Amino acid sequence: MARAQQGDAAAYRALLDDLGPEVLGFLRRWISEAPDVDDAYQETFIALHRARHTYEPSRPIEPWLFAIARNIAIDFARRRRARGAHEVQVASAPERMVEGDRDLRAQFEQALRSLSPRQRQAFEMIQVEGLSVAEAAARAGTTTGALKVRAHRAYAVLKALFR
Repeated sequence: MARAQQGDAAAYRALLDDLGPEVLGFLRRWISEAPDVDDAYQETFIALHRARHTYEPSRPIEPWLFAIARNIAIDFARRRRARGAHEVQVASAPERMVEGDRDLRAQFEQALRSLSPRQRQAFEMIQVEGLSVAEAAARAGTTTGALKVRAHRAYAVLKALFR
């Protein structure tokens, strides 16, 4: 690791090749979902790269690296629990739209047309496209605070229309 800290690319590659399988096995014991294991593996080595200046060459690397991996695994577990608290599993896919849903859809589309263009844009980017507030603000060319205000006003108008 000391040579890698000094910019030796070959030493850095050897370090990753040497410790990678151990880290992967460690993460598999902590995380059950394969895609999450792969993501945690990548995040571990990104964190290692970012924190490489804090490593003390006189100490063994494994405890330092596995502490990073453990913290990443804990973060993944927290995110998974948080996601699971908001997700609802269903036995089958919802049925196709029924006639009553068309009326509701038409009402909703009419309600969206009643919003100002900026409010509609904020609502659609956040709620329909699933962008974060920061991403939506960047796309709209405004601040996150201004976009939040637009979205909040859109929610208030829609709420009032559907009461």
